[in-house]
Amino acid sequence: MFGKTNKKTNIKDLAKKLNLSVSSVSRALNGHKNISEKTREKILKLAKKYNYVPDPSARRLASKKSDTIAFIATTTPKAPDFVLLEFLTGISMGIKDSNTEFIVKLTLSEKDEINYYEKLMRTNQADKFVFYKTKKNDPRIAMLKKNNINFVSWGRAKNEKGYAWIDMDNHKSIELLMHRLLTFGHKKIALINVHQSFNYGYQRKIAYEKMLKKNNIVVNKDYYQESLTATAANGISLTKLLLDLNNPPTAIICSLDKFFIGCLQECKNQNLVVGKNISVVGYNDYDYYLSSQNLTYISHPLAQMGTDSVNILKKIENGYHPDEVSKLIEPILHEGKSDGPLKN
Repeated sequence: MFGKTNKKTNIKDLAKKLNLSVSSVSRALNGHKNISEKTREKILKLAKKYNYVPDPSARRLASKKSDTIAFIATTTPKAPDFVLLEFLTGISMGIKDSNTEFIVKLTLSEKDEINYYEKLMRTNQADKFVFYKTKKNDPRIAMLKKNNINFVSWGRAKNEKGYAWIDMDNHKSIELLMHRLLTFGHKKIALINVHQSFNYGYQRKIAYEKMLKKNNIVVNKDYYQESLTATAANGISLTKLLLDLNNPPTAIICSLDKFFIGCLQECKNQNLVVGKNISVVGYNDYDYYLSSQNLTYISHPLAQMGTDSVNILKKIENGYHPDEVSKLIEPILHEGKSDGPLKN
């Protein structure tokens, strides 16, 4: 009949029809763990029947939370991080079917980064955070825990407990590359690494030295090089330093894609055929040039990790302890022809 309108079903209507409290219905609809599966299914079935759609404005008003994820990071213009873009795409995919908002802020200094965290918390513009490049002793973890803010760190601090993280198994990734090189007969293996102030750099260095000792190979301090700045230029200079040694390595592991690119360039500059005169392996997640060159490298599913970070935040909001939802990602080894048997 013309003029007749259908009343929109709200959460109070659902609760009344189910003879349940509004809070119970809300917890079930939002995936809280303290609702029985039988009750949850009953509520979800009725919500679907009446085409119930939550009102995001009402939810924010009732919870006094903005339902906004913020990602804040310090970047270096000379070393743009293309890996980050895929991770952020994954976060965007994780919230695409929800009312959650997403803020991305890139700063030029760590001081500005911390100040922006404080601003968003003070003004309640964001109520949950994701961050990366986690340091061994990371002040962001203590700050967010102190303010009872939900967050996920991409990477782990060295000794901090009781927070949610997602990270690749850095120890295993180095073990995979080292095992391959050792099987090929290499003993003079170098590592060009990200600086140890980042915990994943520290983890990779520890794993590298552990594998050498496990195989009765003396750790040569000249074979270990690291840099704070992730550029191909640094990859070139550090590779040159290694190859100019009186007793140069026969194999090089590059801990970052850009170091990998620089290392390949310097080997070419010195007329070394990669995979024959020298073995070069590393890490690669974003650069299709590297993927197309039939190289040996480690990767991890960045977009999926971004989406997983969103799911971890949801679980924390629904009552899970951060220690229950943290996730260690298996490294993926791609076997190419940039490494091979040691040439005598």
